[in-house]
Amino acid sequence: MQATLTELRRNTGKIIRAAEKGAQVVLTEHGEPRLTLSAVKPIDRKAAAAALRAIGPVEFLPRK
Repeated sequence: MQATLTELRRNTGKIIRAAEKGAQVVLTEHGEPRLTLSAVKPIDRKAAAAALRAIGPVEFLPRK
């Protein structure tokens, strides 16, 4: 989906709902793309924890 910054000001709720439903919204200004809105995916904490355990122990460099 594409919208101008003026449309975003006028129809914020509509544009945000579209992004929440999975649409990638490209915001344009004077016909040029400026920003992209997309929904944030929830973190799968179990998968993240498993990935960290798979890495193993990490050694940190001493601070200077």
